[in-house]
Formats: sequence, structure tokens, C-alpha cells
Amino acid sequence: MLSLNLIGIDADLFTQSRQQLAGELVLSELDSRVSGHELLLDANDRLAYRLTGGVDRWQRPFVDIEVSGQVHLQCQRCLRAMTQTLNESAHMVLFADEQALDEAMLADDALDGAVFEAQINAQTLLEDQILMALPFSPKHDECSEDMPAQSDKTHPFAALAALTDKQ
Repeated sequence: MLSLNLIGIDADLFTQSRQQLAGELVLSELDSRVSGHELLLDANDRLAYRLTGGVDRWQRPFVDIEVSGQVHLQCQRCLRAMTQTLNESAHMVLFADEQALDEAMLADDALDGAVFEAQINAQTLLEDQILMALPFSPKHDECSEDMPAQSDKTHPFAALAALTDKQ
């Protein structure tokens, strides 16, 4: 398996010659933002990735980022394990400077962009894509019947509701 920590992609060569980089990554080998994510239950989950360079019709370099596979997360409703399928892609256009990036982003709010750097850190691109793909609050479509029991305690604001009903 290719260690992403060592990959510094020559951005100009990668985009101009339309190169690809593909493989599989293990979440435990990524930055703690991913490997230590609070909802992630198995840091040994593996995801497939593909990075593809190119140049668009306006002669702007870009990198297409694809991440797919399954991760095991904690359901936020029943607190049990659940499998989440990720199948995410992004088209990131690279701009010469912040001003060009800002102008393009104002003209097209759906555009994903970054400032062009001589070396692209593949691991960072993939980690960012994985983080954006993870659901904010993962939940089963339907949780099992044996969910943790709800407390019989009165809701702390029930007394306030009773007071407002009297007025």
C-alpha cells in the first residue's frame, strides 16, 4: 500500500499531463481529524481513492478527488454501530492566487477551489474529502426495538411549560 504521508504531487506535472493516483487507504493511518473522529468506530476501515489531474476549458488546472467505501459509525439515535457508505467526489480548480480564487468563487458559488501550490499534499486532500463526506449526525433509517430505555424523569422544562399554560 502507498503511504500517503510521503506523496508530494508536483501540481503542474500532475494536472498538465492528466495523471492519476489511485489506491486504498486505512483510516488509522490518517491525521487524527479522521482517525480519531468521535463518531468513527473502526479506524481500520479502508476506503478506495482516486485523484485525477487535468486542465479545464478555461485552461485552469484542477484535481478531481474521489473517495468510496464503507465506514463504521455510531448511530446518534440508538448509539449502536452502523455502516455508512461513502461515495464522494469533488472537482477542485486551482487558481494562481487568492484574488483569482475569490473572484471565481463569487462568480460561481458551486465552485470548489484552492490556491495553486507547487506541491499538492494528497493525504490532506483525501482527509478533507472524507471529513466532508461523513454525516454530521449519523442515524439508522430505523433503529432496533431494543434501544436504550428512555428515562422516566420529568423533562426539566415541563414545569415551565405548565406555568406558561396557566397564563
